[in-house]
Amino acid sequence: MTTDNQTIANAGVSNPTIWREMTKAMGALETLVWNDPLVSDDLTRAEGIRYLTRLIAGALPMTLDSSSSDYPQFLHFLSTRIHYGLPATDCYYVWAPVHGDHTYRISGNRGTARVFDIETRKGEFAHVHQWELIDRLSDFEVDANNQVEIILSRDKHDGNWIQLPEGPGNIIFRQYYYDWDREEPADLKIQRVGAHYPPPPLTVAEIERRSQLFVDWLRFLPERFAQVYRSYYDAPQDTLIFDSINFGWKDLRYGKGTYNCAEDEALILEVKLPESYYWSIQLCSHFWEARDYHLRQTSLNGHQATIDDDGVFRAVISHKDPGVANWLDAGGHQRGLISIRYYKADSTPAPTIRRVKFADLNNALPSTTARVTDEQRQKSLIARAESVVRRRCE
Repeated sequence: MTTDNQTIANAGVSNPTIWREMTKAMGALETLVWNDPLVSDDLTRAEGIRYLTRLIAGALPMTLDSSSSDYPQFLHFLSTRIHYGLPATDCYYVWAPVHGDHTYRISGNRGTARVFDIETRKGEFAHVHQWELIDRLSDFEVDANNQVEIILSRDKHDGNWIQLPEGPGNIIFRQYYYDWDREEPADLKIQRVGAHYPPPPLTVAEIERRSQLFVDWLRFLPERFAQVYRSYYDAPQDTLIFDSINFGWKDLRYGKGTYNCAEDEALILEVKLPESYYWSIQLCSHFWEARDYHLRQTSLNGHQATIDDDGVFRAVISHKDPGVANWLDAGGHQRGLISIRYYKADSTPAPTIRRVKFADLNNALPSTTARVTDEQRQKSLIARAESVVRRRCE
């Protein structure tokens, strides 16, 4: 796929046409911030400026700087610094290019993350509307030393096998952590079977191809993300709605809604959780970015959260620390998005939200709601920051 006028494909590099197309695509991103009627305050616009730079920074390693499917390398493509497309605060995301003409071997230590999932997709991430899921595997055989070997090919293979698409494609590898302090990241490598080193020299045609992919990434992905994050506003203010995302994870159901919390208010979120192997909740910016989860408690998962005696998960969204264990820190952002994820759940109960004055919060919560001291909060926040580095999510 190329841009509408196929300028890059026909331009060569003897003039700056390629560069002009790239800067044009970057400049066009401004509509996401200044033409969005849902962006109505300067703090959200300021976040939008940062978001646009993150989109550009995120596009570069997956296009111009990416490894080839002949000599793939794993790329950690979402982190505390690069946010887009609703990154889960629990997840370590890895991507690599592949091609159906080849066979690949992934090998190493599986780690101990609660959820370990690899999927293959046909086409390019930049062309998200044509990015077709081919295969996925979440249960892997490991040996006594926790070592794992995974084969990716078009033809079926014994053991841990994931099918490749015809032609070019991608791998998306996810590790979801529950216990941030103890679960260990995987230590894996990917190799094309039969690869001969060194790779062929870089060519003009390859730079042209990657430049076109960069332009396509900026033209197609941000607008697709915007379609989804704008749909969060379809949920009533006092609850969330559920759907799936075609470029997301099939076994996850995504609950989505918005919050609006003034400085002197608190929002009490309540839900009786389903039976599930994994669940989490987090606050996000208007632009579908995770809030700064490495510095603030903006998310909780099923291991971190406390369930009240009546079987209900209650969380408090507020700007000041309410001394409640299940605090979701709005951190001065009055408006934003709420996302909840259920993995392989038996149902999708939607949380409800009620607004109270911060001064009246204690009277609005059950007396048995778990509390924390300032010292306990500091200890847990320091542990969050340290765990992000240990889990390689920085």
